[in-house]
Amino acid sequence: MIRLLRLSLLLAGGLLVSSAAAAQTLPTPAAISQLKHVDDPQISRDGAWIVYTVATPRPQGKPPQSRLWRVPASGKASAQALAAPADASESSPKWLADGGIAFLSDRPLPQGLDTAALGTTQLWRASADGSAPQLLTQAASDVAKYAFSPDGQQLAYLAVDAPGAQDKAAAEAKDDAVDVGHPTRFQRLWLRDLRSGQARARALTPAGLQVQDVAWSPAGGRLALRVSEDTTLNGYWYRSRIVLLSLADGSLSEPLEPSASAIPLQFSPDGRKLLYGRIAPYGMVATHVVHTLADGARVELARDWPGTLWSAHWQDEKTLIAQGLHGVRGAFLRVDAATGAWRTLAKAKTAYPSFSVADSGRVAFLGLRDDQPGEVWTLERGRLAVRTDSNPQVAGWAHGQVRELDWTSSRDGRRITGVLVTPPGWKGDAPLPTLVQVHGGPAEAWWSGWLGSWHDWAQLLSTRGYAVFLPNPRGSEGQGHAFTELARHDWGGADFQDILDGVDLLQAQGVIDPQRLGIGGWSYGGYMSAWAVTQSKRFKTAIVGAGVIDIGVAALTTDVPAYAPGYFGDPVTNRAEYDAHSPIRYVDRVTAPVLILHGEADARVPLSQGQMLYRALKFHGTPVEMVTYPRGPHWFFEQEHGRDVQQRVADWLDGHLR
Repeated sequence: MIRLLRLSLLLAGGLLVSSAAAAQTLPTPAAISQLKHVDDPQISRDGAWIVYTVATPRPQGKPPQSRLWRVPASGKASAQALAAPADASESSPKWLADGGIAFLSDRPLPQGLDTAALGTTQLWRASADGSAPQLLTQAASDVAKYAFSPDGQQLAYLAVDAPGAQDKAAAEAKDDAVDVGHPTRFQRLWLRDLRSGQARARALTPAGLQVQDVAWSPAGGRLALRVSEDTTLNGYWYRSRIVLLSLADGSLSEPLEPSASAIPLQFSPDGRKLLYGRIAPYGMVATHVVHTLADGARVELARDWPGTLWSAHWQDEKTLIAQGLHGVRGAFLRVDAATGAWRTLAKAKTAYPSFSVADSGRVAFLGLRDDQPGEVWTLERGRLAVRTDSNPQVAGWAHGQVRELDWTSSRDGRRITGVLVTPPGWKGDAPLPTLVQVHGGPAEAWWSGWLGSWHDWAQLLSTRGYAVFLPNPRGSEGQGHAFTELARHDWGGADFQDILDGVDLLQAQGVIDPQRLGIGGWSYGGYMSAWAVTQSKRFKTAIVGAGVIDIGVAALTTDVPAYAPGYFGDPVTNRAEYDAHSPIRYVDRVTAPVLILHGEADARVPLSQGQMLYRALKFHGTPVEMVTYPRGPHWFFEQEHGRDVQQRVADWLDGHLR
């Protein structure tokens, strides 16, 4: 068997792997799609325990099932699942002052309640091991977020207005026309007094105001809210503001910040300061702001840090711990709340913000290794340690070799970063068939660490004999705000040249076989893949996943209409500029075979974007295949869809780059 495996790798990739690598199992699309996803590590205030979520994929189109686990923050004890009904899905854990845990759950409600009148997801509390569960809300719709008063006697939570009798009658009669831009049901802030024993909650915010986030001040007399008039995702990301709500009279303050970002609200431990995010004018970046409530003074955190700050948490009244990305490496910073000055605590492999801080400064976070997906890690006094192993089967898989890269832009000499993943045991003795995979965004970035999921193809492809080059061109995160904003008015320009410069570097180093070079990606990565084959003959094939093909049309049909204008301005009056950067305007130049993958329920990049590319290529006789996914949103969650995407990517490349 080992001999046959080694032979198959030799024939597929033109390379020879070590016998140790050959003895390991090759990851398959099915195996990668079955990986559990660890998230939201919450460390107790005393730093002793960490509770976190583990989402397990399920077949037949069901969403992953999320369960709560806990693990000691030190020592060698193993993690344990918290007690829960077999079919329940649970999330958003928080430690309570008495050592218990609050969480959201869709578990069955107690007998005697009118379940038809209540939302599926309610707030519960339980002991630290999950025992003695107690229902805390009886909301008419799903509870979204929550916050407890400092004394633990009151509960504030967010839930959408219940439909009225008229709404229900109209829905049953199918008399359900939608007046676009005029929502009638909003996510409001509700208050329940836990001391009274009464389940009834009262609304604290008026109808017509969408509440996106809530934080309770340590003094207990007021709450910070992020609000908007827009109930859509566009309002959540781009059109919200920060206000204070007085519990004494229910009044709302004038906005503390009129252009808020989705960074979670957090009061300092003494209640004198509020941490929030301010979105930049063009919507690509956000700044962390500490606002002193008494005098209105504002301090921007780590403004001069040469990376992208993702999130921050208070350690004490004077200090915050922050997490971000510098190049392709995650980093933790200690930040002075009074000045915004920072110093690096540690560098760690992380893919996105997910961490919490104990009173002692011990940090629990979601960390990666090159050969291990995200797990719970701790950081203390500069020492990093992994605490969980939720996917032990991965240890027996063959793993691609991850190498961090940087190169110099031929346009302006800027430093560009990225990651290269090569087959197990590859020694550089022969050039490889290569996929350039471009990330989404463009205000996102590739990272150093595990790269294996339905949309991260490097581990799958590298173990099949490919090199996978993952560039972070200008417009990406990881090199400061100015670098991220360089993509304004220039999609497909200098960003594309940054990618080509990286390809030139790897070709000169003997990594890339120029006759077997492809490009692919999802979202902005799909855009860049379509663009690349309209502008260059270097790429022998392209995989366009949910790609923007006509930027002007996408700007007017997406569910986040504020997004594209941040890059190109008014999509009507600036249509010529939109067209100049749209692949559809140059589709007659494409000769390389193209594979298009698109979700049929994608509201971010509507299905019509993929359809117009498919039909345009068909009109011109260019080889093209298109696969659509029923129910598929922009970001897939169905296990079968994720497996199919990976399998089609691998099969397509085998057919066009071998």
